[in-house]
Amino acid sequence: MNKESKYYLNLMIKFLILAFIALGIYLTYKVAIFYIPFVIAFIIASIAEPLIKFFMKKLKLKRKLASILSLLLILTLLIGLCTLLITNLISEATSLIDSLNVYFKGFYDTGIQLLDDLQNGRLEIPEEFVELANNSFSAFLNSAKDVVLSILTSTLNFFTSIPSLLTNGCIMLLAVVFICFDRDYVKNIFKKHVPKEWLSNIKKVFSQMCSVSFRYIKAEAKLSGICFVFVLVSLLLLSVVGFNISYPIIMAILIGFVDLLPLFGAGVVMIPWALYSLVSGNMLVGIAVFVIWCIWAVIKSLIEPHFVSKQMGMHPLFTLIGMYTGFKLFGVLGLILGPISFLILKNVFSELFAKGILKTLFEKE
Repeated sequence: MNKESKYYLNLMIKFLILAFIALGIYLTYKVAIFYIPFVIAFIIASIAEPLIKFFMKKLKLKRKLASILSLLLILTLLIGLCTLLITNLISEATSLIDSLNVYFKGFYDTGIQLLDDLQNGRLEIPEEFVELANNSFSAFLNSAKDVVLSILTSTLNFFTSIPSLLTNGCIMLLAVVFICFDRDYVKNIFKKHVPKEWLSNIKKVFSQMCSVSFRYIKAEAKLSGICFVFVLVSLLLLSVVGFNISYPIIMAILIGFVDLLPLFGAGVVMIPWALYSLVSGNMLVGIAVFVIWCIWAVIKSLIEPHFVSKQMGMHPLFTLIGMYTGFKLFGVLGLILGPISFLILKNVFSELFAKGILKTLFEKE
């Protein structure tokens, strides 16, 4: 076999290896989704493991008793946090409903005044505007019908999936208990049947995934904090110069928290707020809020890739590519999964990236 034939044979072998790796990743993903209760159970058991070891070492408890104590403690903490969250949510919702009554009254009074002006001839609307409004209203009704149908379908699907969710939940809880009780047995089963190198790589990928996820959340939390400070300072400045801004601190906290949402961000709160201000007659406030949102949207689009890449140890360009790829493949959730997946692949195939992917594949040896 001549040198040229060897080159093409090696090239074909490399492509076959890559194809098998891609197939392996795809099958792993499918199997993980199929056995999702056990995957979640393994993650929960891994989180509880340090606490179990602590009780075994400090209190000299047997593993099963330490596992029960640890799981009960974690469950109690989760129930306590959920109770606290729900209580605060109900309190905030009650306060918001009281405030909404005032806002709705304002909308109602504005609508009544508008109808009165139309009836008494103090306000004339061009026919072109009326036709445009009719067409827009018709389009709005069609969109609303689609949204309602979508909500009803989702609700029906949710209720029909409750038995399946309960079954998966019970299986997951039992799996958590069994894994915690006999972790050494489970580890030995894996060691017995899975190649040592595979276990090492799985442990490495899992560790990196947890680390990268934590750093990503940390970066987004920092961005949320910057958003809170920026919005708060902007609203306080508007209040100082004479703008009628209600609850600037509460609004800044709400906007900073909502900014954690991928894709939508602060606009979920600020755009409706601006529109309401314009409709209710506070035109300057509406314009000011909209301008603040536009400025923050531009700032966030510029600094987010840098912030995320700094925490994840990846160049901003590749972070941006990861976010875009994830969004295209998985929607809004992909904005989070994309960069994390890119970094995991980069670490798993670090040698290939270090040498150069195309150079490793195509360069003649």
